[in-house]
Amino acid sequence: MNKIIKYIGASAVVCMMAGCTTNFEDFNTNPYQPSKVPASNLLSTMFNVYACPQQNACQEINCMWASFSGQVTATANWSFGKNIFAYYNASEGHNDSSWGRLYGYIYPSFFLVENSTEKKGVIYAMAQLTRVYGMQLLASLQGPIPYTQMKAGETEAPYDNEQTVWHAMFDDLDNAITILKSAATFGVNQDLAVVDQFYKGDCSKWLKFANTLKLRMAIRISGVEPEYAQTKAQEAVLGGVMESVGDSSYDTTNGGINENGYAIVSGWPEVRANACLVSYMNGYNDPRRPAYFTPQTQTAAGGYVGVRSGSAEIPEPTVYANYSKLFIATDKTLPQPVMYAAEAAFLRAEGALKGWNMGGDAKTFYEKGVRLSFEEFGVSGADDYLADATSIPGNYVDNLIAGHTGNNYTNQSSITIKWEDGADDAKKLERVLTQKWIACYPDPMNGWADFRRTGYPRIFPATESMNADCNTGRGQRRLRFTRSEYNNNKANVEAAVSMLSNGKDSNGTDLWWAMKENGTY
Repeated sequence: MNKIIKYIGASAVVCMMAGCTTNFEDFNTNPYQPSKVPASNLLSTMFNVYACPQQNACQEINCMWASFSGQVTATANWSFGKNIFAYYNASEGHNDSSWGRLYGYIYPSFFLVENSTEKKGVIYAMAQLTRVYGMQLLASLQGPIPYTQMKAGETEAPYDNEQTVWHAMFDDLDNAITILKSAATFGVNQDLAVVDQFYKGDCSKWLKFANTLKLRMAIRISGVEPEYAQTKAQEAVLGGVMESVGDSSYDTTNGGINENGYAIVSGWPEVRANACLVSYMNGYNDPRRPAYFTPQTQTAAGGYVGVRSGSAEIPEPTVYANYSKLFIATDKTLPQPVMYAAEAAFLRAEGALKGWNMGGDAKTFYEKGVRLSFEEFGVSGADDYLADATSIPGNYVDNLIAGHTGNNYTNQSSITIKWEDGADDAKKLERVLTQKWIACYPDPMNGWADFRRTGYPRIFPATESMNADCNTGRGQRRLRFTRSEYNNNKANVEAAVSMLSNGKDSNGTDLWWAMKENGTY
């Protein structure tokens, strides 16, 4: 049985279902939380930020905004009409949900771990690492966040500007890496193994995970702080990043919940493969398609047909029931992926293009990333795929249901697969980021973040925007601050608005590290 069949669950899925949003004021002040519990046990809740299998939480963490990545598509409206992420205009409840889950999972346990461990040892390092993982996700969603001034028992935390947040996260991550590096010399940590569904207490694996996260973060801010980012990226590579599929991270026990969030919502059916990714892979005749998608069932012709984000028609599940589903949705008990080793290779390829010391050249890492992805998904043919110098991404023709011509789209990318030494830097970068996006499936933040900071991959826009602050060419650029924060932390969130690039709390405001509308950072 190939690895994709065994392990490709979901750490993110798009679905416009409203979920439970924990209020900020509850995060640090739960009177029923015991003051002293085994520190390792406290990690269990925090670990849900990596890959939460319960469908509502899965939707809310990596999820309802995933249409921005061009990988998956929501087809449900629940009477919200076009007031959903796919049209850049989500309801307040949907907009708030990622914030609620991430802060709710991280902070109650984090402060207890700090207290119990006196900020020492492997369990504290894992709490720091997990906090950084969750908060780099949230910072990539909305920009300024409360971070350096978060304190146990205080509910009205000031926000840090983005540069301060990212530097503080690097500092915390470096501390965790130092502890994990020392711990790795002693083999499996038994205290961690009790609760670690990812690497079973193997600190050497967690060390590679942490350094790969550090490399990801360095690449993300490289447009605004190139020298600092280069230093952090080179430190990460020197410290040891993921190299093989055995280093990839999966939630192997589904967090104790016997379900896969993707499978639940796809079975309703409220999630389908996105037309953008499917069209790219159709054009490339990509051998990974059967491991990614199910064939469409509308016609006898077979093949793969995705659903366009922000379709011309108000999305209804029944309309798109026969379009391609995510293959991972075929078994709700499958473990869920967190981070692929292929990502590290593509990150190193981009770093090499920048002239950074990544331990090799861009071509080598680009090809390694593709090969690792094929291996990860149990698919053969990587060498032939990498030798293809003619195939280009396909256009989208919505031909399963009559009258859907408004969804058709001419792909704006003509990037081929084979590496071209003589290509200009822009073409090389597009090639790297396109294949990284295909390989890191389903991982909506990577693709959306890369698009916002570089314009690659060339993600299909929605057919229309229902938000005056977002144009379809650039798409949505961030999530606005939450309604709960305006209600409960008003002065601090209003101060945070002034930290944004245009001083406007809108879905169309560019984040600090993202390319601005005029092409600058």
